[in-house]
Amino acid sequence: MKYIEVFRHGKRGAGKGLSEEGRELALRARALLASHYDLCVSSPKERARETLEVFGFERYEVDEAFTAINPWEPYDAEVTKLAKERGTIPLAACWEIPEALNYLRMQGETFLGAVKRVARKLPEEGRALVVSHGGILEAAALHGCARYDLAELGGEIGFCEGVVFKFDGEKLEATELKRLPKAP
Repeated sequence: MKYIEVFRHGKRGAGKGLSEEGRELALRARALLASHYDLCVSSPKERARETLEVFGFERYEVDEAFTAINPWEPYDAEVTKLAKERGTIPLAACWEIPEALNYLRMQGETFLGAVKRVARKLPEEGRALVVSHGGILEAAALHGCARYDLAELGGEIGFCEGVVFKFDGEKLEATELKRLPKAP
């Protein structure tokens, strides 16, 4: 089995980097991390790289495949409008627009392909840490669920939360969520 932990970056500040709250979340999330990783990978975005560094990793690869994308992009106006009307997050609104949901699935498969590529670099029982972005992370994680339903994940993946993708060879065997405990 190979384990690829993909975490969402910390909260963004006024610029492109992390806010102070984002740094604090990343420090808290360190408790969710494994004790050892064979490989660390970051999205090229500043906030993802900074999150990985706050996690305590100075050496890592940067991979364009983990960059930020809107996984429902062609349907963004429709999704955003519906989310506002329903008082929900845009990701959840995708389930009410079949074309947006199909596009989300396709983008999730593409992201999952990048995760598999990381898995191929690992030894057996190896573990990698990736810092990427929300939206696309849920789209990929849902491919490891019984149904492609956001409720199976318990909703949106928050800042500095993650998903462990477990592979047996090329086959995705399971996913496991890593959620931050609520702040005191």
